[in-house]
Amino acid sequence: MPLRKNKPEQTAAAPKKRERRTVWDYPAVLWCAAVACAVLAWLIVTMYFDQESDKTVTVSNITYTYQSSTYSSLGLDIVETPEISGVTVRIKGSGTIIGGIRESDIMVYPKYSTVRGAGTVTLELGARFITSDYDNLGIELIVENPTTVTVVFDNVSEKTVRVTADTSQIAIADGFILNSVSSVPAEVTLTGPTTELEQIDSVVATVTSDEKLDDSITLEAPLEMRDANGNVVTPQYTTMDSDTAAITLNVLQVRELPLTVDFIGLPTGFDVSSLKYSLDRSTLRVAGPAKTISKMNELSVASLDLSQSFAFDRDYQLSVELPDGIVSQDGITTVTLTFDTTNMASTTLNVSNIRVINVPSDVEVDVLTSRISGVILYGPADEIEELSADNVLAQVDCQSISVTAGQQTIPVNIQIPSSSRIFAVGSYTVQCAITTQ
Repeated sequence: MPLRKNKPEQTAAAPKKRERRTVWDYPAVLWCAAVACAVLAWLIVTMYFDQESDKTVTVSNITYTYQSSTYSSLGLDIVETPEISGVTVRIKGSGTIIGGIRESDIMVYPKYSTVRGAGTVTLELGARFITSDYDNLGIELIVENPTTVTVVFDNVSEKTVRVTADTSQIAIADGFILNSVSSVPAEVTLTGPTTELEQIDSVVATVTSDEKLDDSITLEAPLEMRDANGNVVTPQYTTMDSDTAAITLNVLQVRELPLTVDFIGLPTGFDVSSLKYSLDRSTLRVAGPAKTISKMNELSVASLDLSQSFAFDRDYQLSVELPDGIVSQDGITTVTLTFDTTNMASTTLNVSNIRVINVPSDVEVDVLTSRISGVILYGPADEIEELSADNVLAQVDCQSISVTAGQQTIPVNIQIPSSSRIFAVGSYTVQCAITTQ
């Protein structure tokens, strides 16, 4: 018989061992322990490190502008403060808080509550935090050294005074004059106690130079305050908004020059030398910049429009008009002009020779006037005697007028091509029809 095989026996499972746990395995225990540690740490810091403490800092500046409305409302201002290198301030409070406080966090200021008027006042110094970061933290600031400051108050105002240049120490070269003096700034503002300002009458810039001046120059000069008698004033508190001024000395060369007159309104090519005239004075003393006046041989002092105002046996009172930069040294404002008309004559002609010049390319001008009547002409008697209307030209110059479409009255210039010594007197016009393309 076959042998019978037995099934293998199954091994019995070993019993599972039970894990051992400690109190630290419970979250609630850990949380309670953390809280206990935090409380203990707080107690240690409070008992040993965060007790009331103090320290000192040195604030370098006193802030005089804090609560300045207290004295400014009385019309006062500070005119003098002492020089203080630093103020010692003691800080008292929680040690952990005051440890981070620096000088820059603190302001030292005078207490102005005792100021009643102008004068010298000793003020108690106070201290405060600049920001509100340390408010309500029980921090105390005590000013220890110095505890007071002496300040001078007064009624402060302003006064504007023109700058006057003192040129008494300036030497001018021969043949030159000091024509004018200007200052930059032209005036200064003084600020100080009213009692001091009342003593100051002028501000003077004393100008000096080691050379004799023969040209304009600008010099820097210090400013001085002076009283009504010209004495230098050195006020204790008054200041100026500028201590120096740039003084410009306008130095001109003096020359005596022959006088001439400009004649205008004459025909093209007219010979001005044919006019025989004289002035009631032949020369004039004038001054001007050396580079300009040294090149001048004569001086034109007036102008006369002969086409409008010439007549026989007449004198002309002309206003003196000097070139820019030239000034009279004789105080002359007018000159009298007289013509020698001994060999002159006049005639009146009707001119029909009319010509248009300088017409724009897009404009057409048609002269409707056929003749200009009563043209008065002056010149040498021998030339006037031979002059005829055919020798006279009425010229319309479109370049010197505003040309518009339609009929227009246009002035004409009277020309005498055959003579350089005859001129017309009066105003003459022609009627023109103007069309544009």
